[in-house]
Amino acid sequence: MSLFNKVSTIILLAFLTVFALLFAVLPDKAFSEMENRVLQQRPLFSREDLFSGKFSLAAEKYLADQFAFRGMWVGIKSAAELVLQKKDNNGVYFGKDGYLLQKPEKLNTELLSENIAAINQFAAAHPARVSFLLAPSSVQILDDKLPAFAEPRPALALPALIKRQLSPAVRWIDPSRALAAHKREYIYYKTDHHWTARGAYYAYWEAGPALGFKPLESDDFIVEQVSDCFYGTLQAKSSYRPLQPDVIEVFKPKKETPCRVEYVHEKKLSKSLFVGKHLQRKDKYAFFLGGNHALLRVTAQNQTGRKLLLIKDSFANNFVPFLVSHYSEIHILDLRHFNLPLQPYIEQYGLDEILLVYNALSLAEDAAIRKISPATPGGGPRCCEDGTNNAEGSLQ
Repeated sequence: MSLFNKVSTIILLAFLTVFALLFAVLPDKAFSEMENRVLQQRPLFSREDLFSGKFSLAAEKYLADQFAFRGMWVGIKSAAELVLQKKDNNGVYFGKDGYLLQKPEKLNTELLSENIAAINQFAAAHPARVSFLLAPSSVQILDDKLPAFAEPRPALALPALIKRQLSPAVRWIDPSRALAAHKREYIYYKTDHHWTARGAYYAYWEAGPALGFKPLESDDFIVEQVSDCFYGTLQAKSSYRPLQPDVIEVFKPKKETPCRVEYVHEKKLSKSLFVGKHLQRKDKYAFFLGGNHALLRVTAQNQTGRKLLLIKDSFANNFVPFLVSHYSEIHILDLRHFNLPLQPYIEQYGLDEILLVYNALSLAEDAAIRKISPATPGGGPRCCEDGTNNAEGSLQ
């Protein structure tokens, strides 16, 4: 063996030994601030998981998530991707003008069809008026920001595919054209996958006539900047660091409508739809509604007498404040956390208007949406995988 090979072998063995020791000594991390996600913890061994393959998958993810100095290595990988002039990293396009855009992966058309079928069954089983508002992804609207040779066609085809499968009983609301008309404005964050409050305003303007109310004009709002240092989910996922942070704005009506926000599971009350403490944290988008919760009830002091059940993903969080002027009650439900039958709740509160707000890509990825179907088995609180009862949807 040559001297070079001997030295290379010694360096490699030393490297592996040091990182094995660090892995054994350093405590596990529960959350990655940089990636804004929960990290895999040490999996519990069981014969059932071993033979099913679940244990090996969890162990592999655990080793990847808890690797020493993981954040540094992820950043180095991202920098290398840029040097090699790759157009994306970890499912995120490096777009023009500092934009990061969610890369459409291979769509699960089977899950998408199941989710739409569940929505159709729900609409057929309820006399309430059911509407569906599509929240387009930035990759569908900001096509001029895509890198050369990007392939966004799976995402571009989604709106027509969803509309075609939705029942005529579900009112279809698609703000894509209105958003595209304002694409030169700041309607999507550059480092996050959500639309901005300005983008949500244009969706609200499109939704108003369909939902039976006259939207407020832009001049009826005061636009207030609440943060200028927001780095969102796409920056975390891509680990692309040389970016200007995003600005978070909030549209506040000049004629304010006082309201009460009830966080049902947390048993907390608030007089605001905005939670300022999140502006000091990594996930600043949680400033709107305090993030995602199983169930929120908003009671507004207006004379409309209208009640709305809003079933949503996180795109609706900065859309909700625009609705307060038009509904006396808004019941906000997130199926990812709510695990009780919907029918008793709808009857209990006399909800005769139902609006679903979902991002096009999440509709093809989120299996929780199927809970909306009256045909979903169980009929009561479902159990978590660890066997404990998930009661986040408690009505008490």
